[in-house]
Amino acid sequence: MTKKAKENEKIHDGKRQYYIVDKTILSASIQKVIAVNEMVKNEHISKHEGIRRTGLSRSTYYKYKDFIKPFFEGSQEKIFNIHMSLKDRQGLLAQILEVIADDKMNILTIVQNAAVDGIVQLTISLQGTAETPKNIETTLAKIQVIDGVRDLRILGSNS
Repeated sequence: MTKKAKENEKIHDGKRQYYIVDKTILSASIQKVIAVNEMVKNEHISKHEGIRRTGLSRSTYYKYKDFIKPFFEGSQEKIFNIHMSLKDRQGLLAQILEVIADDKMNILTIVQNAAVDGIVQLTISLQGTAETPKNIETTLAKIQVIDGVRDLRILGSNS
C-alpha cells in the first residue's frame, strides 16, 4: 500500500470511501492518469510511454494510479443497479428489456412502481456475463435514447 493510501486510511478510520462521479468533473491530472491506465491496458504500452504521451508528471501518476478504477472494470459477472423514470406508455418496458437481452445481460430483479402523473419509476438489477459487451455504457446509452425514457441513473455495483 502506498504512503498516500495509508494516510487516507488513517483519515477515514481505516474505512475507504467510494463515490461514483462523472469523469467530466475530474481534474485534468486525474483524467490524464485515467488516460495512461487505458493506454497501458488497450495499447499495450509502458506506463512511462503513457505518462510521456499525456504530459503527466511521474509523481502525479504514481500518487493517484492505485485510487482510480473504471466503474465497470472488475469481475466478468458484474452486478449493478439502474434506476429509470419512464413515461407511462405501453411497450416501453419491453423495449428496454429487449436492449438488455440483446446485449447478453441477465436481469436479476425488476421493480416497477405504479405511475404517478404519467411517470413510472423503474429499478432493474442486472448481471453482466462473459458475453456482455465490455463497454456497459453503450448498453445504457441505447436505453437512454428510447423514446419515453426520461432519466437513467446507475445506483451502484458490486465492485
